[in-house]
Amino acid sequence: MRLHFFIFLSVFCGSFIQKSNAQNKLQSELKIISRAEWNAAPPVLEMIPHTPRFITIHHTGMPQKPELSIEKKLRGLQDFSQKDSKLASGKLKKAWADVPYHFYISTSGDIAEARNVNYQGDSNTDYNLDGHLLIVVEGNFNKEKVLPEQWKSLKQLVPYVSEKYNIPLSSVSGHKDQAKTTCPGDDLYRLLPLLKTDKRVRIGAERLFEEEYFKLIQGQRIGLITNHTGLLPNIEHLVDLLHENPETNLKLLFGPEHGIRGEQDTHVSDSKDKTTGLPVISLYGDTQRPTPEMLEQIDVLIFDIQDIGARYYTYIRTMLFAMEAAAESGIPYIVLDRPNPINAETVAGPIGNSFKPVLNIESLPVVHGMTIGELATMFNKEREKTGKSTAELSVVPLENYRRSFYFDETGLPWIKSSPNMLNLTTALLYPATCLLEGTNFSEGRGTLQPFELIGAPWVKAGELSELLNSYKLPGAKFSPGRFKPDSIVDGIKIYPPKFVGEETPAVEISITNRNELKPVELGIYILHALIKQYPNEFEWKEKRIDHLLKTSKVREMLNKGESPENIIGQWKEELEYFQKKREKYLLY
Repeated sequence: MRLHFFIFLSVFCGSFIQKSNAQNKLQSELKIISRAEWNAAPPVLEMIPHTPRFITIHHTGMPQKPELSIEKKLRGLQDFSQKDSKLASGKLKKAWADVPYHFYISTSGDIAEARNVNYQGDSNTDYNLDGHLLIVVEGNFNKEKVLPEQWKSLKQLVPYVSEKYNIPLSSVSGHKDQAKTTCPGDDLYRLLPLLKTDKRVRIGAERLFEEEYFKLIQGQRIGLITNHTGLLPNIEHLVDLLHENPETNLKLLFGPEHGIRGEQDTHVSDSKDKTTGLPVISLYGDTQRPTPEMLEQIDVLIFDIQDIGARYYTYIRTMLFAMEAAAESGIPYIVLDRPNPINAETVAGPIGNSFKPVLNIESLPVVHGMTIGELATMFNKEREKTGKSTAELSVVPLENYRRSFYFDETGLPWIKSSPNMLNLTTALLYPATCLLEGTNFSEGRGTLQPFELIGAPWVKAGELSELLNSYKLPGAKFSPGRFKPDSIVDGIKIYPPKFVGEETPAVEISITNRNELKPVELGIYILHALIKQYPNEFEWKEKRIDHLLKTSKVREMLNKGESPENIIGQWKEELEYFQKKREKYLLY
């Protein structure tokens, strides 16, 4: 018994010492200016005690002022905070006891202790501040960029307070996640996922510069197929890194649908890259794949684009066509792998070319459950088995990746992969509601909730919500609402949506449990409900719906009044066949 106690004590103490050492290391590397050092005044009102349980990031919302010292900035902020003050909006702010935040990061990257962390902070917005440890970064990041010194300090401060106050990194959020506000600004907000884990996924684009993979491109003339998603986690673009590296020779850029910078929602023309001046050849127009003449200019072709996990998305087709072109021209093809945002386990939906070698997009189900690197591997190997030309393919794999991960579990910043793919919720519902493109009902394009809405002028939103909820579909619920589609979404002009400019009744889809959600099945139930509820108004766009599903069977069965269960059951055997094929090519 005594021996067991000493073993336990030894393990416990070892663990405690290791944890203490880690905290001491963090503390020694982090210089925090104390309240005494910036000459803080005492609180002027009583404050509410709390225990920090969350880490919430703000920006000051004011222009950066590098010319002022952090001490002067904090004394000014405290003076503003401790009295009734008029805000920029004209609204009067009542006096607070102290500086509203617990830590302040200046333009120089200096970190200062603001309010005592054992007391709740303050905010002009309506959210429960109990348990929130508030960190503010100086600047207005809807208009300004986060400075490298600020980002470095934030990356040090967050793990430090996480360790010191026993707050999980997974609790990191932005002010806008807690209240109606744009704080902490677009540029800072998109970086926050990088703070949520100490072991984030490393993508192929950053691993390309490791010795093992860099030798594949060193001294070679490079062609790169990419777009605005070709970013590393520090928001540097792969185009710029390859262009500036003295050991690489980036010669030619190829752009997919939406263009090299993701700003177009129609067919794309050839152009020049604004930053590097390099020629950009569009692969989403008259030319769908690189020609032999184009490939004569390069020694190696790289593909780096974030896919969304659904067959409808055109980036997979671009990847495949480029690989076929590389195979025919005999040049190496490198795919830089990226996560499947909607997880790499779920496989669902009908298959166009079922029970055949997986050689093309038509051989995939709607949700394929693979990464872009795995898809490339499968297409290439299946071509080899059928005697077709194959590419000299290299996949630069992910690190620290699990198939079950949704994108928000990777520790990577979300970058909308096309103008209407605004967030992970959009991506999760996309396989379901994209099917409405094959009908005269709107899928919510032209709003800030694309693919989360079902609408049309004739819809009775309450009745339709009730019918959809009666199906008791796992992971989703439906509620009545309205929307007014616009031709500009999030600053980008999109292809004109249905009912543009019209106040339109709609049903809003909310995800209640993403692990239970079955998006393709959800899409079939939605189509079934629309036909049932609106038999006189409902119209198919036959060419489009059959193209999306790669079969006319679904449309024909719905027209005959077949139940969603029977339609979904038709996919069982072909999905089992695909699953067996898929298993051979999984990299993770």
